[in-house]
Amino acid sequence: MKKYFLQTFGCAMNSADSEKVHMLMLQSGFVKVADWKEANLVILNTCSVRQKWEDRVVWLLWEIKKYAKKTWKEIITALTGCMIRRTGMAEKYLSDYKRDRTKAKKINLLKDSKEIFNNDDKLFPRLKTLDIVFRIEDLKYFPLILSYIFKEPIWKDYAFSDYLKAKQLRENPAQATIIIQTGCDNYCTYCIVPYTRWKESSRPIEEIVKEAKKVVAEGAKEITLVGQNVNSYWKEFVDKKFWNKEKGKWNSGLEKSPFRQLLEELNKIEWLDRIRFTSSNPHDMTQDILDAHFELPKMCNYLHFALQSGNDEMLKKMNRKHTYKEFKKMVDYLRSKDPYFAISTDIIVGFSWESEEMFEGTVKAFKECEFDFVYIARYSVRKGTIASKIYPDDVPEEIKAKRWHKLNDLLLESIQKRNKMMIGREEEILVSWKKEGQFFGRTRNFKEVFFRPHPNPLLWEKREQEQKEIKIWDIVKVKITDLDKYVLKGELI
Repeated sequence: MKKYFLQTFGCAMNSADSEKVHMLMLQSGFVKVADWKEANLVILNTCSVRQKWEDRVVWLLWEIKKYAKKTWKEIITALTGCMIRRTGMAEKYLSDYKRDRTKAKKINLLKDSKEIFNNDDKLFPRLKTLDIVFRIEDLKYFPLILSYIFKEPIWKDYAFSDYLKAKQLRENPAQATIIIQTGCDNYCTYCIVPYTRWKESSRPIEEIVKEAKKVVAEGAKEITLVGQNVNSYWKEFVDKKFWNKEKGKWNSGLEKSPFRQLLEELNKIEWLDRIRFTSSNPHDMTQDILDAHFELPKMCNYLHFALQSGNDEMLKKMNRKHTYKEFKKMVDYLRSKDPYFAISTDIIVGFSWESEEMFEGTVKAFKECEFDFVYIARYSVRKGTIASKIYPDDVPEEIKAKRWHKLNDLLLESIQKRNKMMIGREEEILVSWKKEGQFFGRTRNFKEVFFRPHPNPLLWEKREQEQKEIKIWDIVKVKITDLDKYVLKGELI
């Protein structure tokens, strides 16, 4: 019985991809384990947005191989995700293939030899102990590669060929992540994603709605739509007269953007309680998508969309197709409709030629927008990007660190100010987990809340009864009572 271990790095998109890999592995007869030391196969779903994620992957690979050598255990290592450019395997397996094509014929691999029998990915020269790499979009080839390496058929059903249609193994019955689109056409100068995920590709609305209905029938109460640019969904298929490529906006000739049409169809699903989506680009954001948060009852009052910098000159260098003024206008609109509307964003500090004056534009944005959360990254060069070829990484690391800490201090102030507004409110919480008599979940505006079944610890009988009645994945009413740094505390109503 073969065992596998899978670790995910990075974003919600990678997490959804890992659910597809989990399903494939279980269908292929592997058993999932919680410790890589117990596995025959270790799969790392990688992220290349930040250098530290790549460094962690490389470190873990060396630890695995060091352990395998010490214990005389064979552990096959495989990488997928954003670090991968080309599906293939290590040279030692290619040598076997060249010497013994008869074995390959026995497991019916020759038809795919051009796709999988190569070691063209640039990771192989760097990581000598690496066995397999596969683009997540080439998931269909993974069982074929494993069949060749393990010298036995891993999974005979090779019928499915579309990565976007591959099923996901959802361990959380109340929350489902649905991939609606993959790839990116924006080519921000700092970003490697367009080179690893390739061009944008969207799923048909009917297919997404069908999957959504299925997961709701299985118990999902909340759906999160994911993609590199969800609000440019279906853009590649829409009549060009409706899409202004230069401005990156829909022309008035299109009554509703395709993404708004998808949201409306999902909003009709009975028993579904919450709809979220990530990630969004400001330049693709249309008015009808903003309004969907208020006009469609199942939409949540939370939005994540990436600013990256508060300085327009810096945004232009990054090839971001929005200005700070345009971004701020959307923030103001959402908060004017709902003061409790939560907004999170991404920021890069220390990008090429970022002066103190440019950085102060980002500081100003923090103070004006009062974000509910921010993912702040210190710029690190991603090899192969536009920036790596034309811009110097000229901001010293100590300056990057100083700016990063300053923004984090401002973020804490902003989070606490925004969270204090929630104290005294009654909120619906989707319960995510329970530990030592305490429950945890999120509000519709994505605030983290810890709460106990009853505020009076002396009322043990009632307290214990309420604990038994509340189940993980229930939606319960909670009164927000207190703030503990980043998270809120509450009492069950």
